[in-house]
Amino acid sequence: MASNESGGGNLMDEFEEAFQSCLLTLTKQEPNSGTNKEEIDLEVQKTTNRFIDVARQMEAFFLQKRFLVSTLKPYMLIKDENQDLSIEIQRKEALLQKHYNRLEEWKACLSDIQQGVHSRPTPPIGSGMLQGPGGGMPPMGGTPPRPGMMPGMPPGAMQPGGPMQPSPHMLQAQQMQQLRMISRQMPPK
Repeated sequence: MASNESGGGNLMDEFEEAFQSCLLTLTKQEPNSGTNKEEIDLEVQKTTNRFIDVARQMEAFFLQKRFLVSTLKPYMLIKDENQDLSIEIQRKEALLQKHYNRLEEWKACLSDIQQGVHSRPTPPIGSGMLQGPGGGMPPMGGTPPRPGMMPGMPPGAMQPGGPMQPSPHMLQAQQMQQLRMISRQMPPK
């Protein structure tokens, strides 16, 4: 082990050789050459254990070097930490900017919807639906009722209280439906 610690290059070569021999034993395809399954398992276990041992030696080597750097040059550790923190800050700032952009898009969408609702009159609740008294289509030969009319009333008669005005709950439901439709049309980010 002392010879391995003297040079990182020698340890790297051993690590590479152990890795290649481990892969070779796992991937080689020999036809029935007289070796049984137990011998193959033993060889795989042996090469895998060697690979793990060399990997542990390599980890110990790098930990020793890291310890030396931290004791002899502590400013290097601080420099590394500062660099990591600045990368993390940049990543989080980009994420915040992305959220701000999406928030602005949603604000614009909401203001467009609110302006659209206030600038154009909302259709009465029954408009656009051709339903008869039973909730289905109007009776054969009959005309569909007009907005503000109840089925079966003469055309000149009005409903009590005049045409129906949508309630605030209905307006809110319409706005939510419009938001859903717009969000489906927006491209995903």
